Amino acid sequence: MSTKYEIWLTFDGEKQKIQLPVLPETISQSCGSYNESVKISGLGEITVTQNRPAYVFSFSSFFPKETFRGVSVKEHTEPDSICRQILSWKNSDKPVHFIIAGANINMYCTIEDFNTSENGGDAGTIYYSIKLKEYRAVTVRQIKVKDNKASLSGTPERVDNNIVPKTYTVVKGDCLWNIAKKYLGKGSRWEEIYNLNKDKIKNANFIYPGQVLKLPS
Repeated sequence: MSTKYEIWLTFDGEKQKIQLPVLPETISQSCGSYNESVKISGLGEITVTQNRPAYVFSFSSFFPKETFRGVSVKEHTEPDSICRQILSWKNSDKPVHFIIAGANINMYCTIEDFNTSENGGDAGTIYYSIKLKEYRAVTVRQIKVKDNKASLSGTPERVDNNIVPKTYTVVKGDCLWNIAKKYLGKGSRWEEIYNLNKDKIKNANFIYPGQVLKLPS
């Protein structure tokens, strides 16, 4: 089946990916409101606007046991394997990256619900429903006071759904700073890696290909 739409869930900095094999017939998208109505004497009812709540997406489809014309992926993956992967993402403390190519939907979401079932007449095919909720990183704001006037400043936090591995095998050209920057987010955390691996690292300036280093969780 030829279609301009593709639905993807990715995880761990795009290292893990699932393209949904069968597009759902409908996708429900909701975004409510936190606005409040207030009655003021002489003015009547007014609305106090608030920041919008998160978007919520929900849909149902199935992971087929056997491929067929309506499947939108090139390589077939066993339904059990897909379900286990989605459940592992749901149970982690990281959001997934939800993308609908062709529909201008591209955001990080938490998996709120994921339910599956099987029918006796279609052994191995797994039917599912899923609910995703937009994830927004906490923004740290600073209060600046100047001339007795306060103002808020801050930049949105970048969403990071990378998973830190328990160990790392050194390759040619590595240094502790670069490893810390890649896996811990800050090169200045290289000392944490060094302190965990003093039994292997005699000099923090020299590490060698093939060394297996522990990484802080």
